[in-house]
Amino acid sequence: MMYDPAFGGSETPGLEDYLQAVNKRKWVVVLMTLLGLALAVLYVNTRTDTFTASAKVQVAPSPVGAIDNNRYKQPILEEEREVLNSFTTANSVLERQGEEVTPLAANQLLKRLDVQFRPDSNVLEAKFTDENAAYARDTVQDFIEAYVDDRNGQADAWYDGQKAGYQQPLSVAQGAVADIQAEIDALALQLIDAQQIANSDPNRAAIISDIQNSLSLLRAERNPLNNTINRLQGDIADVERDQATRAAPAKLLSIGGVPSRPNGLSEKLLWAAGTLAGFLAGIALAFVLDRLDTSARSETDIELAAGASVLGSIPAFGVGNRNGAAALVMLSAGKSTKLQRSRESYRRVRASLQYLAASNGSSSFMITSAQPGEGKSVTAANLAIALAQNGASVVLISADMRRPTIEALFGIRNNDGLSNTLTNYPPSSLPTVSVGVDNLTILPAGPSPERPGELLSTDGFKDLIERLEESHDFVIVDTPPILAAADASSASTAVDGVLILVDTNKTDTDTLLKVRSDLDRVGANVLGAVLNRDRQEAPLFRRREAYAYARTAATRE
Repeated sequence: MMYDPAFGGSETPGLEDYLQAVNKRKWVVVLMTLLGLALAVLYVNTRTDTFTASAKVQVAPSPVGAIDNNRYKQPILEEEREVLNSFTTANSVLERQGEEVTPLAANQLLKRLDVQFRPDSNVLEAKFTDENAAYARDTVQDFIEAYVDDRNGQADAWYDGQKAGYQQPLSVAQGAVADIQAEIDALALQLIDAQQIANSDPNRAAIISDIQNSLSLLRAERNPLNNTINRLQGDIADVERDQATRAAPAKLLSIGGVPSRPNGLSEKLLWAAGTLAGFLAGIALAFVLDRLDTSARSETDIELAAGASVLGSIPAFGVGNRNGAAALVMLSAGKSTKLQRSRESYRRVRASLQYLAASNGSSSFMITSAQPGEGKSVTAANLAIALAQNGASVVLISADMRRPTIEALFGIRNNDGLSNTLTNYPPSSLPTVSVGVDNLTILPAGPSPERPGELLSTDGFKDLIERLEESHDFVIVDTPPILAAADASSASTAVDGVLILVDTNKTDTDTLLKVRSDLDRVGANVLGAVLNRDRQEAPLFRRREAYAYARTAATRE
């Protein structure tokens, strides 16, 4: 569990907290990383590859819309992009491809066409995307060529219109000149005929003079017409020269080849991206889970929730079927790392109890837990053995009369014990049992009584503890879990101190708060806590052991 402000801390989570969160849930990170890779592989194998081909066209000034021949209209690329990306151009492409020209077909083409330009350039770049690389290349070429043909065709039509505008008056002028020339030719013949008239004819001079006057008039009328013809022919020549020398309004610059690589990231990059995304998601999920986790997994968690110091941490070790001697690691000669660490951990807890005994005279200790299955009986047994092995006289009381476990651990009978003693207190003698461990005796639980909690709350139980304290260095009492029955709360006031056993895999901080509240309510002296099954990292799966408290009596206490 990471930092929780509910416990009154003032520090925010640091890098170390986050690293611990990831370390504790490394399998979450691993699984999310693998999931990210798997999704990337799935995407790569199921995606439809598309290819994009490109082509560029240069747009130059066009005479269309010009004020005069010297002031051609500069192209506005935004407008030209709209032309290239229009239904008109798409329809031309469909005609080029021999396809039926319909609005739907044109729209499907335009959806896959992208036209861009740089504001400081005069170049349009068209890109077309399709699942077929060759079709993509051919189609983008068709779009560019359709646009070029249309823009250049408009310019040619404009030039033709300009020439037609000059040609009409030119034809009229040429016709008029031809008519005048015909009249001049006719008068010239008449003049020749008149000059052949005899000089004696009195009308000869007048006739010749009239003809010459008419010729002069016709020639005077013809001259401006010839000037007009020359001017119009010059204008037409200027238009033709301008058409031939000016740059084309649109020119194909380049067409890319058939694309060989599909769009998007390569397979390897997608795999890497999926793996990285899964890894980051795993880290984020680990943080979230750690923030939501209320498990008491560290000494800090336990100390904050239980309000008591942690006297020691017992690592997880195999206990076989939990009810045999394999759980008594203090009697084991095994040399595995786990067993050696476990034995050393019990010795450290033993040292803490010996310090408490020396400092404040405490000699009787109750071992309890919040819920069943946390290992309190195994801990009580091994701790009693550890104290005995150090030379102290120890009596271990099996006060869990609902579900006695100490007897199974040591393999002793449970015919007579604590229940008989307290029912007929004071007894003539205590039914303690030796178990082959020097300095250690055990007081079994005895037959299960109808109301074990009431027996543990009697003055007889308190007196029994005091008598055993007088005859032993340490009295270790194994009781039922605090939250499972009221027995432990009843017994807690009879001993010098209470040790709370905390299973790192089962107990959360809320539960520990309830345990401490119950013990405080009866005035118990909580001396500390023991962290059991301590792991540096949480397992991916864990078996939740059942610990059913059987009732042998019909009435529940």
